[in-house]
This record gives sequence, structure tokens and C-alpha cells, in this order.
Amino acid sequence: MNQYLSTSEKKTWKLIQAKIKEKVTPQQFTTWFSSLGLVKLDANEIYIHTPNSFCREWIENNYMDVVTLSLEEASISNRKVKFIVDDNGSLEPEINDVQNRSSSSSVDSTSYINKNYNFNNFLVGPCNRLAHAAALAVSESPGTAYNPLFIHGSVGLGKTHLLHAILLRLQESGHKVLYLPCESFVNHYISTIKTGDWDSFRNKYRQIDVLLIDDVHFLANSQSTREEFFHTFNALYTRQKQIVLSSDCPPEEIPTIEERLISRFRWGLITRIDPPGFETSVAIIQKKTALLNMEISYEVACYLADNVVSSIREIEGTLTNIHRYAMMNESKIDLSLVKQVIRGFSKQKHNIGIEKILNTVTKHYGVPLSQLHSKRKLKSITLPRQIAMHLARKFTNLSLGEIGGYMGGRDHTTVMHADDKIKKLKSIDRNMSSTLRKLESTLIKQQEH
Repeated sequence: MNQYLSTSEKKTWKLIQAKIKEKVTPQQFTTWFSSLGLVKLDANEIYIHTPNSFCREWIENNYMDVVTLSLEEASISNRKVKFIVDDNGSLEPEINDVQNRSSSSSVDSTSYINKNYNFNNFLVGPCNRLAHAAALAVSESPGTAYNPLFIHGSVGLGKTHLLHAILLRLQESGHKVLYLPCESFVNHYISTIKTGDWDSFRNKYRQIDVLLIDDVHFLANSQSTREEFFHTFNALYTRQKQIVLSSDCPPEEIPTIEERLISRFRWGLITRIDPPGFETSVAIIQKKTALLNMEISYEVACYLADNVVSSIREIEGTLTNIHRYAMMNESKIDLSLVKQVIRGFSKQKHNIGIEKILNTVTKHYGVPLSQLHSKRKLKSITLPRQIAMHLARKFTNLSLGEIGGYMGGRDHTTVMHADDKIKKLKSIDRNMSSTLRKLESTLIKQQEH
């Protein structure tokens, strides 16, 4: 907690922490939440300090439901949560940055870059081979190889890694490159509306050799920003400047996006990164453990590959936890220890039966259970099917493959895609968010009675 907080903000933060403590185990709270601190609270956003980027990513990927619910119970609802990372141990510059952000219109590409995200550290497998080859080609010949390059895939599979790798390689060759998350582009556009300094804004994005935008699906939230991005895209493309974009989904699945933008994204190469298969996961685990100076057996690597499959980011997080636990306890990393760590850091679940989830979802949507098991792809069927998969991931301890089995024999990648899609819809669609709350409330009440 920092010195800039008011008495009211300090009380609110203590209440939020208390609410979080009720929802996680003592070990989980000590590991992930005890080191958090409130930076700033306003009418629209809450800024929370995290000690490092790994902690931030782990909370975002595993405990956002806990954080969101705790905020609601503390009467701090409808705030966007933003985590501030301070790897250097100095919080004051971060606080000043937050406090002055509204008056700043500058965008610094280097502030977003992780220098470990280079081509040498990117492990290539069948799941990402084309995306890697295309990114490498762009870094060697920008504006001519694939323009634009559009990379899509679920969270944590390496899209950002490839964009950073392109930037780092092109900076070495003297190109003028700009990388930023799409949200920063949107925020910069909004601040420019206030200042009216459009020449500075447009020069920033159009007088460069390469533009890399991460999470371009966030353009869905603002029509006026999409209009400005459309003209920026045209200006760069006409001058044969390279454009690289990443998204959680292919262009045609971005909500509310205009056909003219979709068609331009298709002018170049659209490539997908899939979740790593078993063999690739084993290879990733072996490479990551080598970087951490961890010694694990092939048996342990195989166990992890079979049980931690949602993303490369999750693999990295799990390995970091194992490494930390082994060092704290001066223990050898064997299969028994790994199983213990995975259980200790897994999310608390209500262990609601899959049958109850299926019955609740089918009743809500008026869809027969046989339709969820079918291969039909009508929206009226696929949406409840995906919601059921999402709820099964949240409330059961079933594996991805087991959930897929209850859904007509679908594989684990289908379940992962469904889970990610519903999470994304929940974040941008109020109706979906409301529907999920109703279904979850119904399931929890059924479990309690």
C-alpha cells in the first residue's frame, strides 16, 4: 500500500483483501495476494501493484474471478482492473505514471518489450511452425514478405512473443519500429480527442517502417478508433510499410468489426497458433527447466505435459511454482512433489457434477442434451455447448479430455477454444456476463441445497 492513498482508499483495500482471503486457501493468499498493493482507485478503474510480471500473469489467468467477485462484495463494481508491474522494486515512478497518464499522449514502444521474447527462445513445433516462419520472414524482409501478417490463437500461446521477436530483430537492422498493445492505441486516440493534437498522433503511427499491434480485437469496443485505425492501415500499406497484428480470434470473429477492415487483414497472411501437442509440450518443459536450472526426469516432464495443456504461459507459471516450492523446501523435484504443487496451486472449485451443469444449461436455452452431443454447428446449439464447457472447466476437476467426452467425444483443444471464447465474450458482452452470473448462481445454489 502506498503513501498516496487516502484513508478511505486504505480501508477499501483492506476490505478487498479480506474478501479475497475468504475465497482462497492460506497458501494461495500468501503466495499471490499478500504482496499486492492498491495504487489508485477512481470511478472507472482500479490500479493494483504486483511485484513482478509473472505474478500479474498468474493472477490474470487463474484468479480474476476471485478478484472481480471480491471487488463486487466490497462495493467496488464496474471498475476495470489494471495491474501495474514493478520489477525494479520502486513503486513511485509507476504511481506517477498512473496519475499523469490522462495528460500524456506519448507512446513508448520500449516500455512494453520483453527482451527474452526473441526468436532464439521461441520453441517451434507443429502448433506454431507457420506463424514462426512468417514472423521470421517479416523480420528479414519487412513490407514484402507477408503484409499484413495476422497471427491469432488463444491466450498464452506465443503471439506476443513473436511480435516482440520481430521488433527486436528489426531494431538490430536499424528499422523504425513501433510495438504496442491495441488498448494503448485506443487510449492514445482518446487522449488525442481531448488535446486535438492529431498531427502528432498520426505522425506517431504513420511515419514508421513497421507497426506491430497486439490484441487487435480490442478495436471492437470503439467505432471511432476503428475508423482511425483504418486510415492508419491504409497509409502504411500504401507506402509498403509492414503491419503485424495479433488477436485471440480470426478477423471475421472479431465482434462489430467492419468488412472493409476484415478484407484488409486478408490481404496478407492469416496464420493460427494452436495449443501445443504432447510432444511439443514436453520439449517446451525441457527447455524451460534448463533455463531455470531445474533437473527433472522425463517422467515428470511427460506428467506435466499431460496435465498442464492450456497454454505455454501456464506451463511457465507451473514450472516457476515447482522451482520455488522445491527451493523453499530443499526438496528434489520428483513426481510426488510435482503432483503436490499442482494440487496446491489449483483453483478452488465447487466440484459441481457435469450432469448438473449440462441440465442447467440445456434447461436455460431450451436445447435437448442430444443436440449438445451432436456435430451441428448452429449458433443456437454451439453457444450453449461452449458455455457448458466453460462452466465445466470452472466448476469441476475434470480434465479437458474428460469434458470433451461429455460433449460428444470432442478433443481437449475444442474445450480450450470454447472456454477461451466464452471468457472473451464475458469481458465484452454484458448480456453474456449476466447470463453466466445467473447460470453460476443457479449451480452454486443447487450445490448448497
